[in-house]
Amino acid sequence: MKIDRLRKIYAVTSVLFLVALAISPLKDYFTEWRSIQKNFNDSVEKLPVKVKPVSVDLQQIWSRELNAIDRCTTCHLGISNIKLKMVSQPFRTHSKIYHDIEKFGCTICHDGQGLATRYEEVHLPTEFWDQPILPNRYIESSCGKCHIGEKLSSTPTLNKGRELLEKFNCASCHDIPGIKKSYTLSLNGIGSKVINRNWILSWLKNPKHYQDNALMPNFLLTEKEIISLTDFLMSFKSFGDGVNLEPLPDVYHKNKTNEDFIALGQTRFREARCISCHSVEGKGGKLAIDLSKVASKAKAEWIYNYIKNPKKFQSKIEMPQYGLTDNDVAAVTAYIESEFVDWDNSENESKEHTPLPNFFEEGLRIFNTYNCGGCHTLSSKGITDNRGPDLSVIGSKKLYQIDWGKAEIHHTIFNFLETKIREPRVFGENNRMPQFSLNEDEVTAITTYLLSLKQTKLPANFIRKVNEQTLNSVQGEAGKIFQKYSCFKCHSLNYVGGSIAPDLTIVGSQLNSQWMKEYFKVPYSVRPIVEERMPNLFISEKEVETLLNYFNTVLIADSLEIPMGLLQNKSVERGKSLFKEKYGCQGCHIVEGKGGYVGPTLDDAGDRLKPAYLFNWLINPQKFKPNTIEPRTGMSPQEAFDIASYLLTFKKSVKR
Repeated sequence: MKIDRLRKIYAVTSVLFLVALAISPLKDYFTEWRSIQKNFNDSVEKLPVKVKPVSVDLQQIWSRELNAIDRCTTCHLGISNIKLKMVSQPFRTHSKIYHDIEKFGCTICHDGQGLATRYEEVHLPTEFWDQPILPNRYIESSCGKCHIGEKLSSTPTLNKGRELLEKFNCASCHDIPGIKKSYTLSLNGIGSKVINRNWILSWLKNPKHYQDNALMPNFLLTEKEIISLTDFLMSFKSFGDGVNLEPLPDVYHKNKTNEDFIALGQTRFREARCISCHSVEGKGGKLAIDLSKVASKAKAEWIYNYIKNPKKFQSKIEMPQYGLTDNDVAAVTAYIESEFVDWDNSENESKEHTPLPNFFEEGLRIFNTYNCGGCHTLSSKGITDNRGPDLSVIGSKKLYQIDWGKAEIHHTIFNFLETKIREPRVFGENNRMPQFSLNEDEVTAITTYLLSLKQTKLPANFIRKVNEQTLNSVQGEAGKIFQKYSCFKCHSLNYVGGSIAPDLTIVGSQLNSQWMKEYFKVPYSVRPIVEERMPNLFISEKEVETLLNYFNTVLIADSLEIPMGLLQNKSVERGKSLFKEKYGCQGCHIVEGKGGYVGPTLDDAGDRLKPAYLFNWLINPQKFKPNTIEPRTGMSPQEAFDIASYLLTFKKSVKR
């Protein structure tokens, strides 16, 4: 009986095993990817263009160098077929692919599970999988894994993220590869700078209530913390060793309400092009603070001293030290005091206030808690470096390492980062990270850059690391002038430095000295559609001579020559015809008061440009400015000579 029973069990088990063996290939036959491939073959037959059907089979890419297998092409069958760019997914042609897909595969850019073939496993977040497939808005983060520090035209979001992290000085609290600590502002003497404590109280509550474009975020301080920190800061009356405020001159006191004196200040303010860097009521530059309410913030005495010598108070400030007379500075101060007032809160009287006995200790504690010393210097004992977490490989952070707090979001690294940036305190009330007022595009850009910071083991030949370029310093007396006027805030050398004004690497070979001498006296816009940016620095004649000597001996090209043997007879006439007719240069440039507004005006070319430079520029503009939009037309040396000859006849002293 026992044997018969065992035989029955064995027979049933065998039947079940055979059924399982029969079902297994049948189950494989009805897999999701097979139905997708069959659907593809059915779809391509209906297309107006001829597309070859695929054999129903598992597809995969094996990247030997990356030691990765990707099966994405099992379903995404039209990746490289340009005939399918208008069909729906998953059969649509991939957007521009910058690398060989057979070498790189898919997951190096898109993340996700390369071996998976089910939609849920591939496209939806999977529990315990730390690197799910990236949403398209973050796809540029993968470029940063290989192109370290490289600014690519194809990665605008990644580039923007890098710029924002530097703009908000995030490296003052975090270690972030590729991001430098961008500024440190001194708070020494703030108690002598501000009119009264009300301004600091208001600023600490929310900087953007005072200034829309304020870079300082909102630390969401309690009322008690704001009062203690304000009392702490107001106790710093000294600007530092040997730094004192000069008293306002008598001419200010006698004329501060005089209309002519204020008008003089307004004229100097405009000549100095202050609006190129500063904004007023939201209009103007964005390189420096908004001046709309500065007279309700700072004392007139401080404004006068700061305009006279800003580096005296902020050693690394990029504001130039203008060569204004004391009378001019006093007039500008009077103009600012009369115009840039917070009229909504013009009654800026401070009520009697007695700080608590322990205000200094409590203020210092708050100052250190929020790492205020990361962005500000303050001459006080007890200031500590209280930085935030290292973000060097934040893109590879394991999900179990994250404290999700009260955040009701799906647990992915990109959801964590974008929520942390947008609303940091949702992860815990004790979180010290401040609230940045960012729009969604900015949140996406910063998240994209942070996602690029991953702990990867990519082959060395995949990495393209751009070494940080350093600005070649200008030496001697010329260097002192460059520093005094903060020339590299706008200009560059070898395209390292500022980006809103011309590169100065070979300026001595480009521009005539007499023209530069006159230009320093009265700067004007060479490009009609560009707002005048170069300020009147009121630079002395001696300083101009020093700069011109440096330009003409150091900042010159190795060899700029005009070949011998070019025909000079009727060269100007031929040049005029070539300029206006064959090459249509007047479509972008103005000559004789007519033409386009894209390029610089050429009505002063004879005064401004040196012949050899103009000749060589016409032949190959990109040699001198790689990113110029001026085309390389392929003109011959004779044509370049003729056009240069024609343009050099244009001088302001010549009437036509």
